[in-house]
Amino acid sequence: MAAGTVRTDPEAPISRRLATIHAGLARVLVDHTSGAAAVEEAFAGLNIKSALRLGEARAVALLAAEQAGCAVHELSPSLVKRVVAGHGAAAKDSVKAAVLRILGIAPDDPRAEALAVDAADALALAIAARTRLDVRPELQPHPGALGRRPRRRRWTTDDVKGLLGN
Repeated sequence: MAAGTVRTDPEAPISRRLATIHAGLARVLVDHTSGAAAVEEAFAGLNIKSALRLGEARAVALLAAEQAGCAVHELSPSLVKRVVAGHGAAAKDSVKAAVLRILGIAPDDPRAEALAVDAADALALAIAARTRLDVRPELQPHPGALGRRPRRRRWTTDDVKGLLGN
């Protein structure tokens, strides 16, 4: 399993922070691309400044994916939560727990502790995109997700590597 976050210096000018995000995503896309990328759609409820910053970061993510030649798929946050956790209003901790369950990682496993909630969100986005696009319909992350019949197969680390292009 490969997961991580791109961190920026909160004191740096926005242009430098966006360049850091772009460079980090470009590296990930070179190392782990599968020819497709998923980006979360913007969501309501943010103040204007936060919405603008989110829009700038999303634009950088879309640009990096396009430059890497990836097909870009945008999914709403509620769809991602519904696919992995079973309902669209799941909290971050619930999403992380669902991702760990899908991957077959026990809560007391050291990998569970090491997985940041932001990285779990990114894995949830990849899982939801893969499921929503029916690229591999034999992988069913959550019983009854998107109205499908439950399947008993659990996701493995190899499945996630496939999602990430490893």
